[in-house]
Amino acid sequence: MRRIILLGILSFCLPMLAYAASIGGIETQGKGKFAVQVEYENIFDRDLKLAKTNYHPQPANIDKVEIKKLYRSMVKANYGLLDPADVYLKLGVSSFKQRVKDSYGNGHINIYDSQSGLAYAIGVKYIFPWTTYGWLLGVDTQYLRQSNDWKTKADFQGEGDKAYLYEWQIACLLGRKLGNFTPYLGVKYSDLRVKTRWAGVDEGKWEKYKAKDHWGVILGTDYKLSKSWALNFETRFIDETAISFGGTYRF
Repeated sequence: MRRIILLGILSFCLPMLAYAASIGGIETQGKGKFAVQVEYENIFDRDLKLAKTNYHPQPANIDKVEIKKLYRSMVKANYGLLDPADVYLKLGVSSFKQRVKDSYGNGHINIYDSQSGLAYAIGVKYIFPWTTYGWLLGVDTQYLRQSNDWKTKADFQGEGDKAYLYEWQIACLLGRKLGNFTPYLGVKYSDLRVKTRWAGVDEGKWEKYKAKDHWGVILGTDYKLSKSWALNFETRFIDETAISFGGTYRF
């Protein structure tokens, strides 16, 4: 019992560091079963690089690009196609800041500050049916997209218009049932892209950014409160820095 409690505490406390689309738990629902999850993500940091623009500056003039303070609240609907396979849909709102430092003159620091905008994701989770002795081994893949209006806090005059964020990821997961806890560990590959579009006197200008790092680690745990209710806490780090937590109701 002490080991179970310790594992839960560690899964909850270790990575107040962690970031990408959350997995939200390793277990599937079972064939024909349905569950609803409410989840919240706080992404602290993810490094990007300028991929392309239809105007200057060229990529060589960009010193550092990073996403800061991305907040995402989602409702996730899960349906069990098979005992080992779920499909799911997420829908919610999100906002974020993007910090760009360039090397013009004494250097500019531009903050792209977005308003809350629509975010959605679709995904599939598969847990291999031959897993025994409480061990769970599976794969989760998902695609996420969001769009936001934004404005800039910059060293130059400019007017923001739209920001688009796209991300797909695939994760390999390993977990084990330990009483009411199901801690899990994963390795993921994710590809994040951001496009910013300008308005006003800069109308027609755009910039495209992509993730600097793609490989990351996931650490999380589920905690079963009852037959119908469960909690989840998860962190993601190395390629990004973020935490997420949520609650699930299974029908």
